[in-house]
Amino acid sequence: MHFLIDPTYNTCMNYTDTIVAAATSVGGAAIGVVRLSGSQAQPILASIMIPHRAGQWRSRHVRYGHIVAQDGSRIDEVLAYWMRLPTTYTGEDVVEISCHGGRVAVELVIARCIEAGARLAHPGEFTMRAYAAGRIDLAQAEAVMDIIQAQTPQALRQAHHQLNGWVGSAVAELRAALLYELAAVIARIDFPDDVSEDALNPTALRAVVARLQTYIDGARAGILLRDGAQVALLGRPNVGKSSLLNAFLRTNRALVSPVAGTTRDTLEESADIHGIPVRFIDTAGIRAQTSDEVERMGIARSRDVAASADLALVLVDSASPINTEDDAVRAARGTAPSILVCTKTDLLADPQTTTQIEQFRQSNEFLAVVAISTKTGTGVDALRELIAQTLQSGGPATDSRITNTRHRDALIRAQQSVADAIAGIDAHLSAELLAIDLQEAVAALGEITGEDATEALLDVVFARFCIGK
Repeated sequence: MHFLIDPTYNTCMNYTDTIVAAATSVGGAAIGVVRLSGSQAQPILASIMIPHRAGQWRSRHVRYGHIVAQDGSRIDEVLAYWMRLPTTYTGEDVVEISCHGGRVAVELVIARCIEAGARLAHPGEFTMRAYAAGRIDLAQAEAVMDIIQAQTPQALRQAHHQLNGWVGSAVAELRAALLYELAAVIARIDFPDDVSEDALNPTALRAVVARLQTYIDGARAGILLRDGAQVALLGRPNVGKSSLLNAFLRTNRALVSPVAGTTRDTLEESADIHGIPVRFIDTAGIRAQTSDEVERMGIARSRDVAASADLALVLVDSASPINTEDDAVRAARGTAPSILVCTKTDLLADPQTTTQIEQFRQSNEFLAVVAISTKTGTGVDALRELIAQTLQSGGPATDSRITNTRHRDALIRAQQSVADAIAGIDAHLSAELLAIDLQEAVAALGEITGEDATEALLDVVFARFCIGK
């Protein structure tokens, strides 16, 4: 049984109907939850369910019974309850039906709800109704999906912090400060003889710029924590890239062989590195020259991976001299931030003082130089720690970090508009021009929480939501 999405749907429709969807993944689970929201949620439930015991429906009281077809035959054994508005997720009457988790049971319960007058919810429509009812702001709505998609416990904690409303509070304070200055500018326009230019406060605006910069600086680390980071493993053939990948994953995922060139294409796997979701990409060994067409294609792909990586680990064999292939690897990393990893230190008498490693440490060519042995485990944990520190650098170590690219871009636009207003004050520009800059800054901040959200913006935000949330 399949349900089609209306292609003409948009998020700014009127919420006069009652919607239904599975709130849990449809599959072989023990329990499946079907959720309804809208004015007819409780009447629909009452019309399709026969409770085990007779009695009145009461808000927030669970009842046991059976969902039945129109002919009275049983569809499934369920527990169900109704929650009266307004203290519900959507701000409307909400019903939740816990049935068996098999695909057929869930779909038959949904189909029965639709027969009784509901329609299938669109992606994100439950959360959209919560936003429309003022239960949450737009940043909190986005945090709902971040919680569902969190890849590490740290990312989950950060998403919960955003759901609790810290972004909205921060934006509200910044908007209030700007609106205060905008009011002074408008007063200057309306009453030029009574309000002097001194009423405009560039010091207050500079404070807003500084605070915006703090949030922007922390955004890179926050976005990486939410979306994950890409780390490329680069090196000549048989330098130990696949062994290092296996060490990070703590499993034998990549094929390891003493034969050079075993890895002919990229291999991607994800790992939790101190709370950061990291996608490691084991690349083909880079040679200075090769006549093998397949190998050349793998090397070209390695260069492409390095170009888009958030961090590159450049591996060299500490037990053998640097050669032209190592030079080719160092050139292939491009502009990506890089850590030099000296491998196979178990083959050295004193891996910490070898001349080759010390020369790299003193060259300042890399962010750091780490000596490791995947055979003994020496240095691998230190490398994990260094990767996490490098990816999270540049921002405060706090959960109050911007984690959304859309939010960061809006903050940058707001900051630029405020900076333009400050420059306009210094240049004695007209109040009308200053008002335009401040209005643009206020509007950019309003996009984050939804005060100034357009229909197109809402469609973009909720398009990535799953049905039932």
